[in-house]
Amino acid sequence: MFIIIRNYFVAKLSKWLSGNFIIGNPQKFSLEERIFNTFCVIAIVALFLEIPFNYYIGLKTVALICVFGTAFSAMLYYLSRYKRKTTLAIYALGIVANLTFLLNYFYNSGIFGPNLVLFCLVLLITVVVVPKEQFKIWIPFNLVIVFGVLTFEHLYPNVIPNAYTSSLSKTIDFAVTYFVAALLIYFTISFIRRNYDHERKIVFQKNMEIQEQSFKILEQNRELEKLNSEKAKLFSIVAHDIRSPLSSILGYLEVLAETDMTEQENKQIKHRLLQVTKDTSEMLANVLAWSKSQLDGARVDLVPVNVKGELMKGLSLETNIALKKKIDIQIDAEDELLIEADLNMFQIVIRNLVNNAIKFTPEGGKVWIYTEKNMETCFIKVKDNGLGITKIEQDSLFKLRALSTFGTNNEKGVGLGLLLCKEFVELQGGRIWYEANEAMGSTFVVSFNLNKKNL
Repeated sequence: MFIIIRNYFVAKLSKWLSGNFIIGNPQKFSLEERIFNTFCVIAIVALFLEIPFNYYIGLKTVALICVFGTAFSAMLYYLSRYKRKTTLAIYALGIVANLTFLLNYFYNSGIFGPNLVLFCLVLLITVVVVPKEQFKIWIPFNLVIVFGVLTFEHLYPNVIPNAYTSSLSKTIDFAVTYFVAALLIYFTISFIRRNYDHERKIVFQKNMEIQEQSFKILEQNRELEKLNSEKAKLFSIVAHDIRSPLSSILGYLEVLAETDMTEQENKQIKHRLLQVTKDTSEMLANVLAWSKSQLDGARVDLVPVNVKGELMKGLSLETNIALKKKIDIQIDAEDELLIEADLNMFQIVIRNLVNNAIKFTPEGGKVWIYTEKNMETCFIKVKDNGLGITKIEQDSLFKLRALSTFGTNNEKGVGLGLLLCKEFVELQGGRIWYEANEAMGSTFVVSFNLNKKNL
């Protein structure tokens, strides 16, 4: 009956110890504190069960020592678990437990009892929970007591009597003591191994996270280096492309001012001067808009925008340029089609797309600007029957390309317009992409959210 009750008690105890309530939450209590709390709980239960057992086999003094041990273990548990004075509790355990087992040694048959196992157990628990720097205190303290009492018993063997009334009581006492010691060792080692595995897993996960972060940082650094290199090239090209047309403008003006020319020559120079000025103005407008968005962060002010009205009003300059290249621009949009957009960004995006279409469409070509819509989105498409874009060039669309581009009439740019379009469209909650035409030419599609009136 006693064994059944004891096994039941041990099973219930193991279940309690698997939680955080008895030994403390791992988030708040250190591993050493939780091991110490575990030891105290098991010691309370084990010593309490030893009381009737020792009394029953005739070891009444040992039973009284177990009563004291139970109360003392409960006090240590309270001190560590609830008062959070684990260091004080460890000192008390190291001193009192060794002295108590020293007293028990004299009343429990000395070397012929299980006392040395208890001294080893106290040493194990102490070494597990105390800081390393205190080993030089507690290990010598335990060794001095053990070897001192062994020497004393060797010199005075008759001072320590045999307390066992029978061979059976001695066997049972050894068995119970071994069981309690093995139980405490099991829980101690289990705690250490479980927490070691847990900490190793955490360290492994952290290392993986660090490696992943390092990889991302390296990728970001490479991307930043690439972007910085591209920006440096871009501004180098911009600086060159600004100096070049300005020099041309200066040269043309000097020729006009100092040289007598025929009317035909005069007209050609003026036409060329106008074209150079327009190209430079367009390039500067894109560079300034992009630079502002990069440095200050673009401010987006979404308002209802009438697509057809803004297309008709905002593309007057592009229409004139198209007429000079004999390119037909056709706009097809509903009269009351409203979208949610930033008006200034919307105009920059559409003008860039239409300018690109005109630039890469030969004389006599055509550019279509038309709209489609679904339940919540408006699609604005800019289509041309010009040169088109090769597969290789499609991969670099909407990216920073530090190189000069030339249209069918040698119109110059720096490849910044599409990147600007992408950034501005995405800031407005839309998307932009390229579609190849079946025959020739290109189609760029921009999506915007429809205004509530059109839903």
